[in-house]
Amino acid sequence: MTVLYSPISRHGVARLVGAALLATAAAAASAATPHSAKQGADARYQADVQYCNSGQSNEGRATCLKEAGAALQARRTGGLTSEPTYTGDKTARCKALPANQQQDCMALMSDQGDIRTQGSVGGGGILRETTITVPGNPQ
Repeated sequence: MTVLYSPISRHGVARLVGAALLATAAAAASAATPHSAKQGADARYQADVQYCNSGQSNEGRATCLKEAGAALQARRTGGLTSEPTYTGDKTARCKALPANQQQDCMALMSDQGDIRTQGSVGGGGILRETTITVPGNPQ
């Protein structure tokens, strides 16, 4: 009888064990969702389902429910855009304007004060409007 023997150095075994431990730790970390975050995602999903069933959505019920399920999955894996990203988008949008208009733009985007908002995302866009009084030059 012939016995096949493949010598593996101690360093090779150590690397193999280290890689296995690292893979196990990574799998455990990705599978572990904080309980409160999971509850928050589930609560938001229930609210989304109620919204879909209310008929107020800009899409069909089946599509709305499919999107709600996709959003739940994305929330659980950390894939959804968070509020700080929206704030950053607003800031970037205003920074593209001339310097003398940026402050007014930020005030308009904050939705605070005498700002009229109309339209919807589903309807093609949101229009924000306000009146800014600019003092004239005395003559």
